[in-house]
Amino acid sequence: MDVAHFCSVAAQYPPPPAAHGGAGAMQFSYGTAGFRTAGHLLASTVFRCGALVAVRSHLTGRATGMVITASHNPEPDNGVKLVDGTGGILPVCWEAHAEALANADGPDAIRTVLETLLLAGGSGDPQHLHQPPSTPTAGPAAPHVFLARDTRPTGPALAAAARAGVEAIAGAAAVTDLGLLTTPQLHYTVYAAARGMPHGEDDYFARLAAGFKSLVVSTTSCDTASGGVGGGGEIVVDCANGVGAMKLATLAAAVGAGALRLSLRNTGDTGALNHGVGADYVQKEVVAPREGGFDTLAAGTRCVSIDGDSDRLVYFTRKPRRACSSAGGGGGGGEFEGEVEGGGGNRDGGSGGGGDNTSNAVVLFDGDKIAALIATHIADLLARCGDSLTAHKGASASASPPLRVGVVQTAYANGASTAYVAQKLGLETACTPTGVKHLHPKAEEFDVGIYFEANGHGTAVFSDAALTSIDAALASTPLGSDAAAALCELRALTAAINPAVGDALSGILVVEAVLRSKGWGMEEWGAMYADLPSKQVKVSVADRAVITTEDAERRAVSPPAMQAAIDRAVAAAGPHSRAFARPSGTEDVVRVYAEAATREGADALAREVARAVHAHAGGVGSFE
Repeated sequence: MDVAHFCSVAAQYPPPPAAHGGAGAMQFSYGTAGFRTAGHLLASTVFRCGALVAVRSHLTGRATGMVITASHNPEPDNGVKLVDGTGGILPVCWEAHAEALANADGPDAIRTVLETLLLAGGSGDPQHLHQPPSTPTAGPAAPHVFLARDTRPTGPALAAAARAGVEAIAGAAAVTDLGLLTTPQLHYTVYAAARGMPHGEDDYFARLAAGFKSLVVSTTSCDTASGGVGGGGEIVVDCANGVGAMKLATLAAAVGAGALRLSLRNTGDTGALNHGVGADYVQKEVVAPREGGFDTLAAGTRCVSIDGDSDRLVYFTRKPRRACSSAGGGGGGGEFEGEVEGGGGNRDGGSGGGGDNTSNAVVLFDGDKIAALIATHIADLLARCGDSLTAHKGASASASPPLRVGVVQTAYANGASTAYVAQKLGLETACTPTGVKHLHPKAEEFDVGIYFEANGHGTAVFSDAALTSIDAALASTPLGSDAAAALCELRALTAAINPAVGDALSGILVVEAVLRSKGWGMEEWGAMYADLPSKQVKVSVADRAVITTEDAERRAVSPPAMQAAIDRAVAAAGPHSRAFARPSGTEDVVRVYAEAATREGADALAREVARAVHAHAGGVGSFE
């Protein structure tokens, strides 16, 4: 690692000045998924992040990665997501290192951060439960960094700066620039390289396509009236004018039109990235995309929306052209109205999300519904496997079911979805703080861990032990039996899923395969459970740091008396009510979530909790 050379080159990438004429340089904060701000301000940050992931690769002995993207943010924004050598996100314990390096003032400070990292090595790193082999059999020798970007106008220049950062500290051979990729594709590249698997883009498409075709090859039933694909029905995809459009076209070709027909809309030829389109817009506003002709589709048409870097997806169908309840939309509600990181839009009860009074109102199938669908199918497959898996579980052979399956959620998961998984399916549920960096490690504690945030970001994780058990059971189960068919479908499912991270492209294949296997359309999917009405608001406070939480952000520890006030409001709201308040990760506001048996109850509870937060946590201005 040539720290001295890196420090000298860093002078070519000075940080921007502080905003509003402040002294010194602009300060950058590492958010939920990396750095993110206006694209023209990020050259110094991505240059330094190039060095950070190169050092990380050097210390772990595995290739790392970085993606230049701002995900669902507007097109002028950009950012960088950092990928660890396992294929997952950068460990939480390294976020402070990334922030320190991004904000280091001058060459001496930069040198101190890098040398401290090199001396400390990997001390304090978390131990991944799904750890790749200690010595990869393929892939580039460390240090090495895989680099990719999305379609934003500032992407090429920022990718060049990131590459320069890697090269300055580790040499020109230490970086592979893969050009335009989705974020999940880059994660998969690093994941596969760490395990000695083929890791080119063609290998990614081949894996997903083969898994999907294996899943559906023997399926003959479907509900064509509800948008099923077995009879030639199309799935209409809102591509958010992002990188996912070109990648979905390639994936669709690999799968074949006879197996899956996709009508791709908002592909980037016209329209701005994420502007009135994309999964974030659809999920929060509970309306169809503004562009792409979705307003002309027949009610009930199966649609899916992905986000700008293709790591989120939500399904939806247009409602009939009639007056719809206005209670479930994303607008209205006064100065305290708002949304949450990783949370869902305000919801009514029913088969999906809410809507508004326009012809664009939709029934929403968010991450909760996707997780429930996948969990239902996996539970069904395991039941069909019978005792075939039990003999291959070793010390846990007496467990029931034969594989331990869990669904991991955040506090924002609708209570009806949690009840469905726990009571109807009989599966374990777990709750973590908001963010994939918390959800994914928890999912790895199960043989099969399923997680989706309400925003549509998630995946299913199969442990190596689970895969070994499935393969062993397949080898010893008589061909032609229902158990063998279930095992084959379970194994194919693992190939259709991106095991590294949430992936909208993979998610579409999995959802479509499950719906086809079950012979379900959107109506049957929506009938699994009805969402409890919920309301989300935000309260401006002088300092969000005065609020601390516990129990996966569901209860406030400080300030004193605030949680007691919330508890009183929940008790008064009646059965099926719950609420919590947590500080925002990005601004001085407190996010409030409330859920109740009725829309009126949810609205009233949210208002009472917001009032308690304003009173106890230093609310700014008057409440009313």
